[in-house]
Amino acid sequence: MPIQLNPIDIAEWRRHREFSEAYPEGARPKRLVVSPYDPIQDVIRPDWQYMFKLSDEKYPEQYWAELIAYQIGLLLNIDVPPAHAAFDSMTGECGSLSEWFYTPDEEVFFAAGYFFYREIKNFDKDRGTQHNLLTAQKLSIDFIGDNQIFDFWSMLMFDAVIGNTDRHQDNWGYLITSSPNTKSVARRKGEQYGLRLKFAPWFDNGTSLGYQILERKFSQWDAFRLDNFIRKGTHHIRWAPDNLVQVGHLESMDFISKHNPKVRALILRKLKQFDTAHFINFMEQLVDLPMPPHARLTKARANFVIRLTLRRIELITEKLNAHH
Repeated sequence: MPIQLNPIDIAEWRRHREFSEAYPEGARPKRLVVSPYDPIQDVIRPDWQYMFKLSDEKYPEQYWAELIAYQIGLLLNIDVPPAHAAFDSMTGECGSLSEWFYTPDEEVFFAAGYFFYREIKNFDKDRGTQHNLLTAQKLSIDFIGDNQIFDFWSMLMFDAVIGNTDRHQDNWGYLITSSPNTKSVARRKGEQYGLRLKFAPWFDNGTSLGYQILERKFSQWDAFRLDNFIRKGTHHIRWAPDNLVQVGHLESMDFISKHNPKVRALILRKLKQFDTAHFINFMEQLVDLPMPPHARLTKARANFVIRLTLRRIELITEKLNAHH
């Protein structure tokens, strides 16, 4: 995968006709833009929709989490939309630039929330308090089949590695592709098209990687405090409709270790292939990326993210090996 060598200036990019000023979903300001027909950088797809997303005002470096999460996804072989560092030279804004993850004419995306709202009476859409594992598994088995469990739990492992606390019901979902049936199938079923469902790539990963910890506090983070922070981390998702306690990041890995040896083996394999040297090298390249001064990734934050991520991987691996 090519790595960007310079930040991408989107000042001249076309605005998306429907959502040009601000995209309606979510908390952080963002807008849809369309890449040039002949982009300068080879990491960019020509004439393609991208989401330009700014940081939370309180945490100006937050947008880096999106880029780092993408690289962690690559190293774990998890499907995450490509994300790059970008700025708008006309407005001075800096943010992450995430590639749109489906082809609007060929595929349809349904957020899991769409089905949760139908499944659970009076679902709290704002806080997603009834977003739970049991219903998620039931929906995914209905749509994708029993093998969904490997992708779904890979996503939970990915979120545990990056410490994502915001995978709510609208931050994951399903892609539906329709393709023409062969003549014989069309005759037999009386349907011209067949539908195929799969999980969408795991998008919107910015609420992670310790983005909320201020740089001046890093020196206070000894090994004990770091472990404590990791152990307290939770997924957005709850256990079950009658047990609406949020699932801990490490707890989820403990659960899979006890209950599903095949998924456990897959997750351990993914963690083993995580190339630490490559990750550290990539983080150093991000620090060197010549973004506008106020929005550069500092060496101190890069080191903190490395420390946090590698320790999370150690603790997750421990949980997966605890019962064996």
